[in-house]
Amino acid sequence: MRMPAPLHILSSAIGMLATVLIAFGCVGSPRDVSLSATVPEVDQSREARILSAFFGLDNSLPQRARALYVKAPGKDGMPLVFSLELDPATLDAGDFEVTTQDGSTYGVEAVTLLPAEETFELRTVLLIGEYGNHPDNPPVSVEIVADLMSRTGANFKGQSAEVIPLPEGPTLSYAEYFTLADDYPYLAEGPGCDCPRAATKMVVKAVWSGGVRALNGEELGSNELDDFQVSLVRGADTITVNPFQLADLGDNDNNIDLCLKEEGTPILVRVVAPIAIDPNDDKNPSTEVVVRSRW
Repeated sequence: MRMPAPLHILSSAIGMLATVLIAFGCVGSPRDVSLSATVPEVDQSREARILSAFFGLDNSLPQRARALYVKAPGKDGMPLVFSLELDPATLDAGDFEVTTQDGSTYGVEAVTLLPAEETFELRTVLLIGEYGNHPDNPPVSVEIVADLMSRTGANFKGQSAEVIPLPEGPTLSYAEYFTLADDYPYLAEGPGCDCPRAATKMVVKAVWSGGVRALNGEELGSNELDDFQVSLVRGADTITVNPFQLADLGDNDNNIDLCLKEEGTPILVRVVAPIAIDPNDDKNPSTEVVVRSRW
């Protein structure tokens, strides 16, 4: 039986959870996010699948999360990253089922797209509930058991993914590139990209499996620029470049924009180890992901 999610929207409280995992920024109704008017056409040909499922916190959601979902404190949190942007109107806690190591299955109490709700970011969902315990009986897989649609009409029902164990650090799940052309909808709708337009030739949006901070607990920033390496095709050559600035910061989500001054086609982004920690203080391993075109 499909049960409705007990969700609550308190967007003004997002700042209260500034130190918590993407998934733990705010428990809000997925129907309250703002959609861009432009459906991402490039995604029409992409397979609808779960790219990552990250066991971020075990029985560790903080007491202040009670302001967002009354039963959140002490619960588990698991962010999922998807290959396509989701249609928020189809997102429901009953869409998901989590299986633990001993074969037990668990439903989900609450879901949210927040805080990764800016234009063209709607591909990360936090699952809140109880999914076994580390290390005795941890979650090992998650499955979509009901209709969950992408913005392009693809159905995720039946898709499943192995769960990244709690002790492992955050990794890159998805990346795409775009330019800051005047007709690019990302600039016209919503907050947009805050890379400096005059100096930026290309932007790579890197999406982590969960929320991350620098090793010192602060935002990733200028100290980590050389740790992000982008393979860029330019003519017959492939070069490696570093961003000159990181953008889309300070919003507690798992999306980071890499501002590039070089022209070309990004094909791969790498992050060295370790430069970041998740809310469980696990450090990232060396990680890389293929970069897709936005359009």
